[in-house]
Amino acid sequence: MSTKELGDKGERIACEYLVKKGYKILERNCVLFCGEIDIICRKKGVLAGDKTIHFVEVKTLFVENNFYPEEHVDFRKKRKLRQLAEIWLQKHKYPENTPYQIDIVAVFADSEPSQIEYFENVVEDK
Repeated sequence: MSTKELGDKGERIACEYLVKKGYKILERNCVLFCGEIDIICRKKGVLAGDKTIHFVEVKTLFVENNFYPEEHVDFRKKRKLRQLAEIWLQKHKYPENTPYQIDIVAVFADSEPSQIEYFENVVEDK
């Protein structure tokens, strides 16, 4: 399996997971001039009441690796994700005070079923 195929599989699994958890996928593989956002979503339904936009970085690896996918999102990557989120919000004309957060979905693609870990709000200094 190529790196691209592994990444696509991880993103598909992450989207399925988020939808089951009550999120509506707004966009996938959003390419902006300075980078890409894997998944953009928000909680769906009026009862959710939460207007937070979630910008989700998906990291997919094989179980046999000796480290975790979320360890691949370092300070620089988090800063870039925050920048991409702010650009996306401006581009889509959301108000400046729109709540958003950066999340990570870690997927171990070769376990059955795939093992998934969800790390919410990994960037706190907005």
